[in-house]
Amino acid sequence: MSISELEVRVRYAETDQMGVAHHASYLVWFEAGRTEFIRARGRSYAQIEADGWLLVVVEARCRYIHPARYDDVLSVRTRLAALGGATIEFAYEIVRKRDQKVLAEGSTRHAAVGRTGRPGRIPDELRGLLGAPVEPRHPQRRPGRAGGGEPGHPAN
Repeated sequence: MSISELEVRVRYAETDQMGVAHHASYLVWFEAGRTEFIRARGRSYAQIEADGWLLVVVEARCRYIHPARYDDVLSVRTRLAALGGATIEFAYEIVRKRDQKVLAEGSTRHAAVGRTGRPGRIPDELRGLLGAPVEPRHPQRRPGRAGGGEPGHPAN
C-alpha cells in the first residue's frame, strides 16, 4: 500500500499553555497529509473540485497515544485505507521524527459528492489516481427488463 509522508513542525499557535499540541491540530495535520497524498499522485484537491467532485468528511477518528509538543518535527503518514463505491477512507499516523515514536493514529471517511450535493459513484479516473484498481462496469440486467434499468442508471 502506498504511503505519503508530510513533515510538519508544531507551531506555538497549535499548543496550549504547557506547550502540548491541541487535540484539534491533529485533524488539521490529517487534512494536510491527505492533500499531499493526492497531490503526490498528480492531482490537487482543487482540480478534483474543479472536475465537479467534493470529498466531504463524514467521519473522523483520532487516537492520541503520546503528546506532540511545541517545535517537535512530525511526519504525517497517510495511506488509502478503503475505497467503496461512493466513499473513501484514509488512515494516518503522526510520528515524531527524532525518535520515530507514534504519537497518534486515526482515519477520515469521505463521501464523494457532486455539485448538486448528492453522493455519487467515485469516478474511475479518481479511483485510478488513488491507486485503486478500476473494475469494468457492466450493467446488470433484471429479469423481464430490457436494458436493466433507467437510462444512465445501471440496475442494482
